[in-house]
Amino acid sequence: MERIRAAIIENNNLADYFAECVSASEDFELLAPVELSICCFRYVPPSERPKLQSASETERQQINAELDRLNARILYAVQRNGKAYLSNTTICGRYALRACAVNFRTTRADIDAILDIVRDTARSLSATHSKDYC
Repeated sequence: MERIRAAIIENNNLADYFAECVSASEDFELLAPVELSICCFRYVPPSERPKLQSASETERQQINAELDRLNARILYAVQRNGKAYLSNTTICGRYALRACAVNFRTTRADIDAILDIVRDTARSLSATHSKDYC
């Protein structure tokens, strides 16, 4: 029983670490507080952050819709790649990438790798589809 408890605690701690990494980055946004072992976030190109902050409500809705589409493409590409698995959800109307630590073998290095995979995928999609969301 103690080993199961320790594994659950570690998975929750990994989700907290995931959220810390997301919050510290310039290109990810945490979309919900971390509860249990789940972290919900989205990719936001650094160039879009100032636009979101200074945009009118109508412009902000348009930017968020474009970010939703971008993050859906990111999720699809990451899943097809097979190097990581994320799911999705909607939080306050925003498309969220959803990471859940449930394997006792998951490490901080795995979390770092997932973020790198998402970031690299997003940058690749951004380079090929920039007209769709900028």
